[in-house]
Amino acid sequence: MALGGACSSGGGSRPDASTDGVVYDLALDLPVGCPPDAGNAIGVGAHCTRGGNQCGAVGSNLVCACDTIDGVTLVGVPCICTRAGLNTSTTNPDPCNQVQPACGANATCCNYMNIAYYCSPNICLPGGACINFSAPDAGN
Repeated sequence: MALGGACSSGGGSRPDASTDGVVYDLALDLPVGCPPDAGNAIGVGAHCTRGGNQCGAVGSNLVCACDTIDGVTLVGVPCICTRAGLNTSTTNPDPCNQVQPACGANATCCNYMNIAYYCSPNICLPGGACINFSAPDAGN
C-alpha cells in the first residue's frame, strides 16, 4: 500500500561520530492519538526518553525508538517503547513471520525492507498500514 508522503527521508543520513553509526532524520505525519497514552500489556507504545532506559524496565526485548539501536538513530519518531530486531532467517524474507504475535494487542509488526522489524501501536499506523520506507538512492 502506498502511503503518499507519510514519510520522507529528509535528506538521507549523516554519520554520527558519538556512536559511529548513522542518523536518519525522518519527517513523519503521525495520526491523531499517536503516540498513545500508554503501552499495551507487554509495553509496546509506552512513553520513554532517549537514553532513559525505561523500556527495559517495562518488558523484555523492548527498546526506546529514540535510542541508538545497532548503530542507527532515528530522529523525528515518537519516543515510545517498541520491540525491534533483525531478520535472522536466510529463507524467510519477512521477519514479522518469525515474531508474530510478539507485538501484543493493539500493535502490529512492521517489516523494514525485509532486513528488520519493529512493533508499532496500531494508533500510529498512517491509514492503518506500516510506513513504507524506501532505501536511500545514494545520490542517483
